[in-house]
Amino acid sequence: MKKILIAAMPIALLVLGSQALAQDPAAQAQEPKPARPVVRLSFTERMKQYLQRTGATIDETKSSAEMVVTNYPDPKGGKITVVIVNDRRKNLLGFYIYNFGNVKNAANKEEVYKYLLSTNDAITIGSFFVDGEDDIGYKYLVSSAPAMTQPAFETIYTTMAAVARERKTEIRQLLAGNKDEKGPEVKKAAEEKPPERN
Repeated sequence: MKKILIAAMPIALLVLGSQALAQDPAAQAQEPKPARPVVRLSFTERMKQYLQRTGATIDETKSSAEMVVTNYPDPKGGKITVVIVNDRRKNLLGFYIYNFGNVKNAANKEEVYKYLLSTNDAITIGSFFVDGEDDIGYKYLVSSAPAMTQPAFETIYTTMAAVARERKTEIRQLLAGNKDEKGPEVKKAAEEKPPERN
């Protein structure tokens, strides 16, 4: 009989202890509160949120559920079109810029390819490429898991726009057959007179 009472005592204490906790307001305050439901934004909604701070606009007529076509105002006039693609299958977010030109009928294809390769070595993010239709593009692929932060998005987006703006003129000059491989900055420096010494 003593064994049964001893075995029953911990159960009785447990029941009494749980009743005491239920009546103790301090114990209730420590109970975890139910978490707020996490609002999951769609890809397009998330891109709209990110783009608000960059000054870019979304072209709704060309965009879809997994592709956002954006226009970034170029400080030198015009716009730079950046296409952002969400590849759910590969968990990749792709940034693409085209409108550099086409190498199909270029007389100096080899020079253009050499320039693109040397440019890829010089730029900080992304790479220039030639697609199946011989169009020159600039892309950067980044993992979409975990979700990208606002500062990371802004850095990628504005850096790519700056690279495209800087390289577009040189690429088009090469496509037009201009054999002078010096960039515009080098040309300007060579044309300027050296400062006169007193």
